[in-house]
Amino acid sequence: MVDVLKKRIEQKIGKPVETRGDCELVSNAILETLDVDISCSTLRRLYGLAPYTKPNSKTLNILAQFIGYKNYAHFSQNDAYREKIDLSQITYKAVSVGDEQAILELVQKTKKSPENFIGFIVLLTRELFHNQDYRLIDELFKLKALSYSHFSYSESLYLGNSIGLLLRKQAKIDPVLLNNTNFLACVYLTFVDYSSLNGYYGEWTENIDSTHPKSEISIFTFSILEFRNFLNQKPVKEPKGDLIYSNQLNPILCSRLLALKLLVNETDHALNTTEVLNTYFDVHSKKSTLLDYFYELFTTAILTKNLLLMKYLIEKINMDTKIEFYYQKYHLNSFYLMCMFYFKYTKNSTEEKKYNRLFSIDACRYSYEDFITILHQVYLFGTTKTVTKKKLIKKTYTNLSTQLNHPYFSEAYLLNYFN
Repeated sequence: MVDVLKKRIEQKIGKPVETRGDCELVSNAILETLDVDISCSTLRRLYGLAPYTKPNSKTLNILAQFIGYKNYAHFSQNDAYREKIDLSQITYKAVSVGDEQAILELVQKTKKSPENFIGFIVLLTRELFHNQDYRLIDELFKLKALSYSHFSYSESLYLGNSIGLLLRKQAKIDPVLLNNTNFLACVYLTFVDYSSLNGYYGEWTENIDSTHPKSEISIFTFSILEFRNFLNQKPVKEPKGDLIYSNQLNPILCSRLLALKLLVNETDHALNTTEVLNTYFDVHSKKSTLLDYFYELFTTAILTKNLLLMKYLIEKINMDTKIEFYYQKYHLNSFYLMCMFYFKYTKNSTEEKKYNRLFSIDACRYSYEDFITILHQVYLFGTTKTVTKKKLIKKTYTNLSTQLNHPYFSEAYLLNYFN
């Protein structure tokens, strides 16, 4: 917020602070306005015109008062909200007028500002979708400022999930966007809608796959379509073995490919699962994103009742595992659910209860929510003793099974899972 404060001071005096004379101008203006003296040297350090030192709270309070706030805390709490409103109004106006050049210039300008760029892009894109202006969305995602490589994975997830929720309601999407590689990377690859593998998301995947997209997108579409085949109880193809050890692919995609490999070979005793897991772990274990490299395996282990895989993952991920990024809380939540299944199987009630307390059905990623919920219903059904509760759980499970439309989630699967 200090950088924003400096920007507001420049707006008040009507010019950038770039020289000693500019600092003297600010110092004099503060003295005239507040009858308080801030030395030119302090301002020079603040604006990088002298060796930087962190400004103290007294200095920050005076500067905040200079631009109209009670103190720095008041500024921090209210200025961002004011700017958000201003930016929203500018966005609504630009879209309503339909000034394409003004919209693209607004993107470039906001990218260079200290504002929430991702939040702005979500707002803008949603407005353009509302207007069904797919051509402009296509142009928007071709801008260098929106390149997927410029975003952190956390930012990509926020962008993809925010837009993906909107697209879930539209179902049909203009083909021009399904050919926009950057749009696919930012939205399609991050909002993986497990609730609609037999619906719109599956159709998108088929359409994208038919265009022979760039390598990583092609690998992703392959994994999604084959996973759908598994749930639909159709023949499943195995991914190329060396891809799971790639250092170039997204960690979660690697976990998706390994999960698929295990699904294909779940009844094939020729596959040395432990050997594959050990090699996979050795290749990726030194990376800070190890939790990401295991992510898809948690639900795979539950799906197939693979106790060996569950035990292996529990040994590798201990209770002291700390998340480095906010999105990894979803990953740990899936891990907790898997642990509940494993310790119920192994009749370790103490550990089962511990992970049951940690797991929360409300801490699921939106696009995985129905999928995780149906697995959770299986656990609840196997745990609940009363007939009335079992009927309610079975009803929820049946409704979700009908909605997801995967033969794998049959009534027998629910009734016999823990038998």
